Amino acid sequence: MIRALAAALCAALCGFAEMTLELVAVRSFAPHFGDSAPVWTNVIGVMLAAMALGAFVGGRLALPERSRGRLAGLLLAAAVVAALVPLLIGPVGRWLVPADLPLDRAMGALVGGSLTATLLLFAPPVLLAGAVTPLLVTALTAGGTAVGRASGLVATWSIVGGLCGTFATTHLLVPGVGSRATIWIAAGCLLAAAVVVRAGRGAAVAALGVLAAAGLGPRGPLRAPGDGETMIEERESAYQYLQVVDRREEGQQARLLRINEGLDSFHSVRIEGSPWTGGRYYDWHVVAPWLAGDGARPADLRVLSLGAAAGTFERLFGALHPGVRFDSVELDPMVVELGRRDFGGFGAAAGVHAGVDARVFVEHASVRWHVVLVDAYERQIYVPAHVASVEFFTAVQGCLEDGGVVSVNVGGLSFEDPVVRTIAATMAEVFGAAWALRVPESRNFVVVARKRLPVEPEVLEAVRPVTDATLAHVLEIAREPARWRRFAPGSAPALTDDRPFLDALQERAYGGRDGAAPVAIAGAGDAAAVADAVLAAARSADWDRALDLVQQAPAETAWLRLIAGDARWRRGDYLGARAEYRRASALAGDGELAAASAGRLAEVEGPALGAERADAAGSRNAWLALLGVAWLAACAALAVVGGRRAA
Repeated sequence: MIRALAAALCAALCGFAEMTLELVAVRSFAPHFGDSAPVWTNVIGVMLAAMALGAFVGGRLALPERSRGRLAGLLLAAAVVAALVPLLIGPVGRWLVPADLPLDRAMGALVGGSLTATLLLFAPPVLLAGAVTPLLVTALTAGGTAVGRASGLVATWSIVGGLCGTFATTHLLVPGVGSRATIWIAAGCLLAAAVVVRAGRGAAVAALGVLAAAGLGPRGPLRAPGDGETMIEERESAYQYLQVVDRREEGQQARLLRINEGLDSFHSVRIEGSPWTGGRYYDWHVVAPWLAGDGARPADLRVLSLGAAAGTFERLFGALHPGVRFDSVELDPMVVELGRRDFGGFGAAAGVHAGVDARVFVEHASVRWHVVLVDAYERQIYVPAHVASVEFFTAVQGCLEDGGVVSVNVGGLSFEDPVVRTIAATMAEVFGAAWALRVPESRNFVVVARKRLPVEPEVLEAVRPVTDATLAHVLEIAREPARWRRFAPGSAPALTDDRPFLDALQERAYGGRDGAAPVAIAGAGDAAAVADAVLAAARSADWDRALDLVQQAPAETAWLRLIAGDARWRRGDYLGARAEYRRASALAGDGELAAASAGRLAEVEGPALGAERADAAGSRNAWLALLGVAWLAACAALAVVGGRRAA
């Protein structure tokens, strides 16, 4: 028998713990697996399955004369198991997704790993907690409470506790004390529920276990910095996991801000002693003011940055365009805080709008700018659909002066990348056309459009004089029309608020696999003409076209294989590039081509091995996830069979 007040308190504590564990699971996984849509789906799906199985098992255990004792035992077990989770997340995360995997190849490892980790770490305590409800109802009815009243009481207070856990976890606990301490708080709630039900030696032992886990648990970083890196600090904001690291790059000190799983990617960068970012995509957006002014920077230049990159854009534009008025919009206030403290950002900005969504800002802005930079990302690789739709770019157009330019950072591996094509086509629907410039040696594109006027890269010829060597290099590449690709309205399906299918495109782009074999070269083109066209495409860095032309040649040569390797390398296909260089080496014999093939083969070997490790981790994690799902299904089947026999 159990009193109604005790049952209500127990139900509320369990509901709080269950929802806290569900939400904190994704946050605690972020440094290892990210918090993408597939990760959320895996966590929610496993939690629902665990709660359902727990409720069924609890129903089979709910005998009136034993409910109270079993209830206390389940709660104690759930508290102890939950308290162990923070001790295991780091080792399990590093095992399932090693830190040296390339992000653009790791989607399989991240998705399968998050499912496996959820099954291993969070399913057991949630399953045990899920068995509490039927036991509570049975204990109440054993004391004379009507079944309907008992079930209503337990359900009501469980939901109330869940609501409190939902809001407290996101808005208070994780930003305030961190994900590890939040899990221990959930474990403490389960322990408190056990004490409410029945205090005794078992509760005392469990309390000591939970306190020991919290006191002796890890105090180091949630994710260790990479080789050659020094961690400056890490933070868990209301939105994401943030880590600031220092490392040496070509003799210079670089400071990087990484979010969530990070891997080989980053959010913001500062190079000591330079406003430039070492050739990264930020550097290529500096041409936008000259595109907006037909080769002459607009007077009283005004720039708006949607996604402030910890002040990276503000520092860069302030150095390259003196006197610019620069406004920054950043959703996560903690990024602004780190930008000011660790990246020297926002010192000269005319306005910083922290905690504001980019879409909301442009919908209500009353000022107009000559340039709008869009670098809004969430969950590491995802462009939020609501800041990539026709409606969003219509609002951006309203924020631009006539002739003003919007410049968007888009991740992709080629001009045919579905994300690049779709966002460019969406911009074209609003502006009449969009142009994409591939950032050299990168998986990023600068996609630009202009209000009422066409974008003309040739106007950059008028930018004189140029004494900065980096700016001269950027302008030299950006002036070449062949490095741009124009996208017209209808060139791909446009994104609208009603059809936000961008996440699926991004997962397809990052989850796709090019073959690891050399491309077929058996076309019907004239050998000399094809060679000339391939050379022209390679010189203009149009690697997509170069690879297509190589396949039109009537027969392979060492030189064609070398170009094919270069093209596939620039597309992020390291395994394919390695195969091409190996074939080029076999065809070259001795001489310059042989030396060039061997040199490139040695350079690509490291990235290729990283891609192989990512593929292997993805396959392994998929099998582990499958085994975990099979185990959960087997447990459910055994519970059903056992229940039928007992009946």
